[in-house]
Amino acid sequence: MNADKQLRKLTTMVVLSILPGLAVAGVIVPKAGSGHQVPAIQGGSAASGPGVNDAQTWRKIVAAPPSAKMSFRTRVDAEKSLTQAFAAGKLNDLPPIAGSDGTILYPYGGSWPTVVASPLHISIIELQAGCHPEQLDIGAPSEWILHQAMAGDTPILTVSPRFAGLHTNLMITATSQSGKPLIYYVNLVSDHSKYTPKVGFYYPQDIQSTWHLQTANAQAAKAKADAETIATLPNINAADLDFRWKTHCAGGGWFSDSACGNIRPVRIFDDGTHTYIQMPSGQASRGGMPTIMAENSAGQPAIINWQYRDHYFIVDSVPHQILLLAGKGSAGKVVKITHR
Repeated sequence: MNADKQLRKLTTMVVLSILPGLAVAGVIVPKAGSGHQVPAIQGGSAASGPGVNDAQTWRKIVAAPPSAKMSFRTRVDAEKSLTQAFAAGKLNDLPPIAGSDGTILYPYGGSWPTVVASPLHISIIELQAGCHPEQLDIGAPSEWILHQAMAGDTPILTVSPRFAGLHTNLMITATSQSGKPLIYYVNLVSDHSKYTPKVGFYYPQDIQSTWHLQTANAQAAKAKADAETIATLPNINAADLDFRWKTHCAGGGWFSDSACGNIRPVRIFDDGTHTYIQMPSGQASRGGMPTIMAENSAGQPAIINWQYRDHYFIVDSVPHQILLLAGKGSAGKVVKITHR
């Protein structure tokens, strides 16, 4: 019996001398003070190069995130503001966006994201909504627990280390909803207690492409509206328009309508303040631009102010009678416009 006890004791000592930690519920837990270093958390930086955050930066982000809670609106506003500043040359690099719920958003294609994970905890990596994941590769598959899932149309990956002190990387290939290839390259480190609950991405190139498309659509819509618009007039109320105007030829060769047809207006109306005289399109090449004169209710000549814009004579008053004059002598043409 004593021999059996001594044998079991010896076996236990051998196992403990081999394993760095104890096996608890299938997870290897390092012994306290084992000296494992986590590059992204302890002593120095995880990696060097553009877009890689040092240990101090990540310690602050993980341990003390911003106090303002990030909503969908503030996230979108932050993405747009940062992308706009970067496009304008005000930023050399696009920074991550952090929220009080522990979410950290990296600019896709502009940085090397770092996920700090911890045993017995799950960190989430969120991919682009609508994309289709294809392949997943990790540097140390036996040391990490990975699961793929869907949240609506958004693919997510759950990450959990088997023990602290790990450092590896992860690559995920996917195809976006529009058919573009996506490659996510993520740095993974593990700590005893600290971890990043959720890492996602924002997409500056997509934001800029959306802006360009919106600008092109706006320009196309404006061009279409310009092509469909005969004239743009001051703001007027259609209910105030008075179309009770008539025209007839009052001079020229045969004193007939046909004698002044090439300077005869298409339409006349007023709004109580201005009189609008619409001339045919291409009037300058058809019959030349007539001169405007006016008569008051006593038949006396009246001086009027007017301007010509978008095929319209716009008179700054509502005279009793308006004359359009072109040519002189027997070849002269006169159109008399009278309010009924």
